[in-house]
Amino acid sequence: MRQTAADIDHAILDVAAGIFATHGYAHTSVQQVADAVGYSKPGLLHRFGSKEALYRLVLMEVSRTADDIADFAIARANDADQAVAVLELVTRRALARPGMMRMMLCAFGPGGDDPFGSTVRSAGAKLLDAFDHPLSTPVERLRVLLALELIATAAIIQHSRTGADLRVDAEHFVRTVVPLAAGVLGAQPVTV
Repeated sequence: MRQTAADIDHAILDVAAGIFATHGYAHTSVQQVADAVGYSKPGLLHRFGSKEALYRLVLMEVSRTADDIADFAIARANDADQAVAVLELVTRRALARPGMMRMMLCAFGPGGDDPFGSTVRSAGAKLLDAFDHPLSTPVERLRVLLALELIATAAIIQHSRTGADLRVDAEHFVRTVVPLAAGVLGAQPVTV
């Protein structure tokens, strides 16, 4: 099946998000993104206009993803297994778009060169709030971040091109990663 222009744009934005998350806005070049997605620099600029325009689109996608996760969590606020359901959604989103997840987690690191840092921090806060409650302790919030990092790292590994055979099908990935992340949260015991 042939990809649509929107599918191609989503893939490019996810790769760009991962590169921006890794190197920061100031240290990411259009050429880096173009090389990573198999475009020429002029071709990428023709498609997105400028580095800033590309970054703004990445941030829009990051915000949209965070809003979707927060809305899902709110809709399941009274469910006994809300945390596990949210972890499953986050895992599926991270597997589909690991760069977006990595970008959201940048909210919790140093953000010195990000000209739009408030957007990233807002998305990260929404992601944290999907698991948080008003009386959460710093240790509980740290556990949430560790669970999210586990998910993001596992998703990135699934997309990496290493010599090791670490890729599994999506359903097996979700069945493996969600219980581990839930164990980190303390939402269920860890079983391997």
